[in-house]
Amino acid sequence: MHPRSKLRKDVRDAVVAEPGFSGLTVLAAWASSIDPETLPALGVFTPREVSRKADATSVLRATDVAVQYRCQGGDDLEDSLDNISVQIEALVLPVLAEIGAGDHQLETTDIDISGDGARRVGKLNMIFRVARFTPEGLPA
Repeated sequence: MHPRSKLRKDVRDAVVAEPGFSGLTVLAAWASSIDPETLPALGVFTPREVSRKADATSVLRATDVAVQYRCQGGDDLEDSLDNISVQIEALVLPVLAEIGAGDHQLETTDIDISGDGARRVGKLNMIFRVARFTPEGLPA
């Protein structure tokens, strides 16, 4: 399995194993619009990896891991998403620690809320970064 595939799987598995996330729809590919009936939903993606030569035989690879969560809610939706972000961060960082070369962190968290009344949809986007060393020419 490619290292980024394993990374996505391990992060997804860590989140969905948490009892507070039971019943969550897990998406392998994120569509621009999601049917509200499928919410709450989670997607884990690795949209970018930056590589640079570390020495004569190894490459440092810094992979962005995007964790996206969407749900419906009312007036306290932003507070709910803040609480969910704390849970996700606590679940994801140990996974990254196992994979990386000691350099892993949450880079950004952003929240977007659309709609009004009972049909408000909140989007939580968290970008983590994990670095690992590999032999030159081998991403594994």
